[in-house]
Amino acid sequence: MADHDAGDFGVRELAAAVGMAPSTVHRSLGALEEEGLVDADPESGRYRLSLGFYRLALRGSRRAPLREVARPFVLEAARAAEEACQLAVYGEIQLAVMHLMEIPSTRRLQVRAHLYEWVPLTNSAAGMAVMSRLDSESVVAAFAAAKGSASGSELAERLDQVRRRGFATAIGWTEAGCVELAAPYNGFEGRVQGALCLGLPQVRHSPKLEEALGSLLMVEALKLTQALGTADPRA
Repeated sequence: MADHDAGDFGVRELAAAVGMAPSTVHRSLGALEEEGLVDADPESGRYRLSLGFYRLALRGSRRAPLREVARPFVLEAARAAEEACQLAVYGEIQLAVMHLMEIPSTRRLQVRAHLYEWVPLTNSAAGMAVMSRLDSESVVAAFAAAKGSASGSELAERLDQVRRRGFATAIGWTEAGCVELAAPYNGFEGRVQGALCLGLPQVRHSPKLEEALGSLLMVEALKLTQALGTADPRA
């Protein structure tokens, strides 16, 4: 329910979406309603997320350890680059990335990210950075799940470039005139957990600046990897 734009949902609609029997979904919704996480409209019989759910989600996101650990590195990248910096996390089940937090630029003209939205791995610099650390099976699955314009050979070539450089670049992928840069970081058991990202207007972009900002992201991503208790991912 949180991942879709609809304001309310019917029982059969939800049952079809999660692949469960309507009776099972109805019982589950009843339990969630008792806990104050969903509300039921007495007239239509449709369900929506409650204020209790949003309160819980906000409290949880503010206390998330990853956000606390990552914040100094996101701040430093934003300060040094003078551009907006974001922390992206990888959803292994969703085969997508989500921007979890952002430090905006102090400049008037800046690029801002859409927070808390899943974006397919093939559709952003953050996703490409993450894919550069995934095994071939996961890359194939991400390619099959996404609706991108790149062919398999083009994707393989792009990933090879990301691996060589250590960071990914996407120009005009999510929005015309925007440049995204991203470097991956590792988390639990040394597996890739997400990416540190910078967004800037294309009018400020140059190959020289791209290399400098990419190197900055790699340094801060490595610091975050080490802060999360994992070894140097380049070793």
